[in-house]
Amino acid sequence: MVGNNGHKNIDVIQTAGEIFSDKTVIELIRDPVNAELKLVHCRQGIFALKPEVAHDGRIYRPLRPDRNLSSCVRFPTRIGPAERAEELFRTVCCLLTTHLGQLDSCVTAIVCGIFSSWFWPVLPMAPLLWIFAPAGSPKDLAMRLLGLLCRRPLRLVGVRRGDLLRAPMSLQPTLSLDEPDLNLQMPTLLEASCYRGALIPRSQGMLELFGPKVIFSRTIPIGTPLETNALRAALVPVSQRLPALDRKVEEEIAEEFQARFLGCFLRNFDRLQTSKFYGDDLTLPMRNLASAFCPIFDDDEELRTSILRLLAVQDEEIRAANASAFASVVVEAVLSFIHVGRLSNVRTQQVADKVEKIYAGRGLHQKNVSAESVGWAIKKLGIPSGRIGKAGNGVGLTVQVCRQVHQLGFSYGIRAMQEFRSSCRYCDEQAAIAQKKTDVAARGA
Repeated sequence: MVGNNGHKNIDVIQTAGEIFSDKTVIELIRDPVNAELKLVHCRQGIFALKPEVAHDGRIYRPLRPDRNLSSCVRFPTRIGPAERAEELFRTVCCLLTTHLGQLDSCVTAIVCGIFSSWFWPVLPMAPLLWIFAPAGSPKDLAMRLLGLLCRRPLRLVGVRRGDLLRAPMSLQPTLSLDEPDLNLQMPTLLEASCYRGALIPRSQGMLELFGPKVIFSRTIPIGTPLETNALRAALVPVSQRLPALDRKVEEEIAEEFQARFLGCFLRNFDRLQTSKFYGDDLTLPMRNLASAFCPIFDDDEELRTSILRLLAVQDEEIRAANASAFASVVVEAVLSFIHVGRLSNVRTQQVADKVEKIYAGRGLHQKNVSAESVGWAIKKLGIPSGRIGKAGNGVGLTVQVCRQVHQLGFSYGIRAMQEFRSSCRYCDEQAAIAQKKTDVAARGA
């Protein structure tokens, strides 16, 4: 291939940003003079502003979105000075508290979302921030502020599934979705987009929607995958007069903080490329969020503790929901037979009877609990089951099955597991796995 710059046999790639295995990173920056996009090349802490970057036999140039799209997305115009991520976090918390008048828990969640919008390329997931904005809350003001602080924010209103499939993901934007249509497949699609490799078919080919997203909505995502897999924040109505946010103030905030966040990312991205685990006592969705947010702030135990405390509140809601969720109660019932310690198998009818007792003990009534419904739940959970001699269908409590059920119990956050850790080898195994992850995180800190 011959590029128009005369390079022979060299691929010329338009890019919105790259992170290479040798810890070289390319980011987009807007030239404050002519508004053109250029590349920031960062290697070993040395920054250079270039129209193109050569790396590993390829030439990289800035992505050239159409003028209309380019004008809708904000880019940094410079790189901020060196500072600790924790210092930037607290500064942004103060900024949002001043302008929004919200509770500390809400502000902390929003700032976590802002940080993840910058660091998602090196995080295990791209966390989704759900902001509940009832009438009387400063919703528009919050959206405007996030449009000044997030990485490449793109605000979209009333988005449906088809609109989302046309989003310019090649620009690596932070999608700010104002009251999206959450009917049909949208919640599942948004949840899947938090992780790499989730491809959505469309007429022009496959699309990967992986990337940071913020949802503003007057409703809470009850009964959808987003109820447990998104970080939630709730704006409250305010009566006091909030500081004016005119165009001049907006530009001052954006100019300062876009540069500071870019500098923070470029100086810290490399230490996040090794996975670190946090929140081992949390349920799986909150544990994923903890492992996305906390590594950014390795040097500040107080800040990490406040983030984990925030996630623990949402975690308790998940556990409360799991306490009555049928699949979770079935796992809990099978666990109770494993913890008897003398059984080689358990009949499905025995599990069904135990499920009814668990519900009754919690003052709940679950309709249609039967050996058949429990059997289907066991199959959906992936627990091996079938005929166990003349006794009928059931579960053989082999070492493999016991270990699998304990893994499920840990993922569902079943509290009953904690009562047996001193006497159950499988509970001990799960505790040891959690401790190993914690030790790895500590060594990497």
